[in-house]
Amino acid sequence: MKNIRKQTIKALFAYSGCIVMAVLVMYFINGTVGILLITALCTALALSVISALAVTRSVKITLQTDKQVLFKKETLTCSVSMKKNLLIPVPMIEIYLDCSPQLAKEINLCRAALAGRETNTLSIPVTAKHSGRAKISIAQAFVCDYFGIFRFRIKKGILNDSVKISVYPNIPEAPVQTNFLKTAVQFSTDDNEEETNETALTPTGQPGYDHREYHPGDPIKRINWKMSSKKDIYMIRLDEKIAGGSQIFFLDIPDTEENEKNLSVRDRVTEGMLAVFTMLVREGRETVFFLPDGTQWHKTDIRTPADVHTIQQRLSDFSPDHSGSIIPPGIFGMGKTPICFTSAVAEAPQSAVSIVSEIPGIILVCSSDSELPHITSELWTVSADFEIKKL
Repeated sequence: MKNIRKQTIKALFAYSGCIVMAVLVMYFINGTVGILLITALCTALALSVISALAVTRSVKITLQTDKQVLFKKETLTCSVSMKKNLLIPVPMIEIYLDCSPQLAKEINLCRAALAGRETNTLSIPVTAKHSGRAKISIAQAFVCDYFGIFRFRIKKGILNDSVKISVYPNIPEAPVQTNFLKTAVQFSTDDNEEETNETALTPTGQPGYDHREYHPGDPIKRINWKMSSKKDIYMIRLDEKIAGGSQIFFLDIPDTEENEKNLSVRDRVTEGMLAVFTMLVREGRETVFFLPDGTQWHKTDIRTPADVHTIQQRLSDFSPDHSGSIIPPGIFGMGKTPICFTSAVAEAPQSAVSIVSEIPGIILVCSSDSELPHITSELWTVSADFEIKKL
């Protein structure tokens, strides 16, 4: 709005200067010529204002994008089309675009002229910076008069003024987090994990081995034939023994200001979580994940890479809304210590503090740059390389 006022003031000074020149001509050079100049300037301004007002009601502006789903750092093309049904030419139409913080645009203001009954389309590149639900919208639109003094707002009723965009988080490759897995099953009471005929005890005192998919070159004697027949794929027993069945995860994304820092923290947490899910699937482990959705929680059993991609898709259209409980009710009584990935930061730690107070033994995973205080002894961080370490 400040730029609009500056442009109006400049145009008004320029027009006033023309009037002053015409008055000087009238008094010092030729009275008739001066009067004609003043009359012409005033008439032109009046016709300019009337034309702009008439055109305002006939202009239709539409906003479209060549894609509505994209990955981070991917670019889409935003097309702004302006159509006018009257023959009266328009000196300039000004359109101000607005984007969610997840997106970055190169241009804020679009300008175009329409001579007659025609359509003018402008293409604007927009790049995805952060994952989640985003929106591109037309914040304001104006028709300028020929002198650039007056701007008349185009009514919202003739604007197609917003497009929803879904930005997928990445699924990064991360090393096997052995220490994190051991801690995750430390307080487990569920022993439904498929077992081999071995009776070796794990570090937690429970029988069973960790497994992963067979790769060429692995020792054949380590193939678990019983598990392989059930999964219809060769699974080998790892030397490192980790007990436990399906682990429970849930996500905490507080409704904080969507600035650059908070969105970066959110991305690292969600992408670190997806990396863990991918690692667990690759190792043949099953997990249960709860994703908040307003007053409800979506439960997903993660067994295959397709399940991880389903979570990735849901996160692309995710928007924080904690109108319901911050803890999924279904996790209580499942015989597992849940793991919570949280995007809480030092400036807004309330949700993480509440979760720890309600589930004292919970494993809390945050971003390494969240600066979250040490609110629990089981506080882990996700680094920029998506390595999970205990704080």
